[in-house]
Amino acid sequence: MPDVNPDYGIIMMNDTPLVSVIMNCYNGEKHLREAIDSVYAQTYLNWEIIFWDNASIDASAEIAKSYDGKIKYFYANRNAPLGEARNLALSKAKGKYLAFLDTDDLYLPEKLEKQVNMMESTDYAMCYGSAIIINEQGDELKKRYIKTKSGYILGDLLKHYNINMQSVMVLRSILLKNKLNFDESLSYSPDYNLFMRIASIASVCVIEDFIVKYRKVGGSLSEKSIDIAGVESKYTLEVLSKDHVLRDNYSKQFEHAYAKVNYYTAISFLNKNKRFDAISAVSKIIYVRIEYFFLLWLLLMPIPSKTIFKFLRG
Repeated sequence: MPDVNPDYGIIMMNDTPLVSVIMNCYNGEKHLREAIDSVYAQTYLNWEIIFWDNASIDASAEIAKSYDGKIKYFYANRNAPLGEARNLALSKAKGKYLAFLDTDDLYLPEKLEKQVNMMESTDYAMCYGSAIIINEQGDELKKRYIKTKSGYILGDLLKHYNINMQSVMVLRSILLKNKLNFDESLSYSPDYNLFMRIASIASVCVIEDFIVKYRKVGGSLSEKSIDIAGVESKYTLEVLSKDHVLRDNYSKQFEHAYAKVNYYTAISFLNKNKRFDAISAVSKIIYVRIEYFFLLWLLLMPIPSKTIFKFLRG
């Protein structure tokens, strides 16, 4: 018998591919029920939630356990770094496809259906789409419309990385076949590292439709993360650069990506009030993008460093 979603009247046959939705949680009670409900509201019904409770001490466990058996709940005895926690959750997944949802973000109702239909009809290894940015209260701030064309898009991602993790769906076999997972040495960008490695070996589907809501909490460049953003981005680029064919074929695009590393380095110096070092870092890349030239102009103006840093954080 087919399953029926009574809220949407959508019928999905039981033999459709299983999607494992990975939810890593650490004290995420504030928006957790809303996030989980967005999965239960999907027009695509053959899914499981792998809920990895990373040693939360709030009401996250109580909320997750209040649902039915489609949530597979796992509790960690210690709080692990993000990359390790994501890998532990991945090890429990059974689905043909993997999706990801953090506890303060949301899926739009047709997210899984659209992606499964696309993945099943093509040979794409990964799929992602456009996102609506919301604030703490759920009000729309802006829309991040993805215009990248599907295919082998590593070059596009090197020039402008635009993948929102909540919008991603991955063919699990691509990870198993190539022994890929989240790099546990990274604390800021394990998702960037994994998705870039996938894009370096396989074709990627891009859905222009808005399929998720991403909740912006605080600034996009926090004081805590900005010091390691450049270091970890460079680490991923060095991993990719070990393939000399890739480096030769995408030399110009790698130049853009390494320029972004310099940008992060400049912002880190700015945050530490090392203005001269920030100027030195950004002056090397002003020919790459107009934004970097604008930053140099700001740094040369009599504007306090904290004011510039706050502006760049958005």
